[in-house]
Amino acid sequence: NMENSGLKRSLTLVTVFTLITGAMVGMAWAVLPNILFGYAGPALLLSVVIAAAFCMFIGLCYAELCAAMPFAGGEYHYTKVAMGKFFSFITGWFLVVAYSAMMPGEIIILSKVLAMLITSVPKWLIGIILALIFGGINLIGIRISAVLQLIFSLVLFLGMAIFIFGGWGSIHWENFTPFFDGHVGGMLMMVPIGMLAFMGFDIVPQAAEEVKSPINKVVYMIPLSIIFVCFFYVGAFFTAAANMPPAQIAQSKAEVPLIEVARLFLGDTGAMIILIAGIMGLITTMNAFVIGASRLMLGMAREGVLPESLAKVSQKYGTPYWAIGLITFFGILGAIFQQLFMVFQIASSAILIAYILVIISFIILRKKRPDMERPYVVPLYPLTPIIALFGSIAAFLFSLVSFESWIHWVIFGAVTILGLLYYVSRVKNRELKETMTNLS
Repeated sequence: NMENSGLKRSLTLVTVFTLITGAMVGMAWAVLPNILFGYAGPALLLSVVIAAAFCMFIGLCYAELCAAMPFAGGEYHYTKVAMGKFFSFITGWFLVVAYSAMMPGEIIILSKVLAMLITSVPKWLIGIILALIFGGINLIGIRISAVLQLIFSLVLFLGMAIFIFGGWGSIHWENFTPFFDGHVGGMLMMVPIGMLAFMGFDIVPQAAEEVKSPINKVVYMIPLSIIFVCFFYVGAFFTAAANMPPAQIAQSKAEVPLIEVARLFLGDTGAMIILIAGIMGLITTMNAFVIGASRLMLGMAREGVLPESLAKVSQKYGTPYWAIGLITFFGILGAIFQQLFMVFQIASSAILIAYILVIISFIILRKKRPDMERPYVVPLYPLTPIIALFGSIAAFLFSLVSFESWIHWVIFGAVTILGLLYYVSRVKNRELKETMTNLS
């Protein structure tokens, strides 16, 4: 019963839009260009466009499902109705992994950036303090989180716009030739990382119970957000490559490579703009994924597949405090271990598994439940889910290829096995309890 869920309806269309776009754009666009251009060269622009196109088709499928089943932990519910408890748990488990990885990932970046300004404090300590601050902000209510998201998102995109348009007066077209330069494989390998960069539209199902606006209007924010963010990503990488050769960016050892690019045409002011915009992006991303991850855990805990404590909602603030506390703990772990790119690679593989299962559920429900009330209906069916499924599977396979060492495989395998073992033990315990109850 959504009315008795304990969650407060505080989100408007504007705050949903800034929640999605702020979730998508952290600071990876400013911190990781050396790695991204190193793999793909100038063709990184094409990687981003392909990733955005696939995410658009996936997002449209999400929009239909979210409008039909607007519950916290949405993906878990979609796959449960379509394929049963096992696949719904797998979907939810990998989403929890992906969301939980985003919090420490952004904490790692922000602690590195702030360590440049506060040299007397170690990065890990800065990261721990940041995790506690953002956990606390989300604990006291989604309305405050949404207002902060709106303000910081405006600053973020203003800063990115200044960087993008500020560099158009000194474009060096020769930097884009040859466009591929032997990086075709690298360009394809960056597509799953690019899809991770658009991860954020899937926040809508998690926060569906806290939206005031009609859900059939809210879901339109998904495709609009993807288009909006794609413009800023492509614009930022285009401006960077137009002012500094991608091969030179790839060799950068700076903590924030785009600061070096911004200095070429905006001077020290440009460096400060990138720094401020990046910090705002980190804040909006962390804020959004604390909201998304905690609501996903809440939805799964209600169903009994995660510990019941994660379903507890504060009567005073209307927030799932145990779930927020757990996400904060993951952020603290990220601050301590500081393994950024590995975190993002594992998160991209995990989110793609969830996308694949959600799209399969979408197709099954169109066949299995044609009578289901659908306030929003995906255009171009069945082409839309077919393209979404193809893109997700292809990106998932490339994400596995991009694992750089055996440690990545061990961690990803351990996460998968841990989830399966947890599910089996949880199901057996529930079956045993039900049997004992029936006997008594």
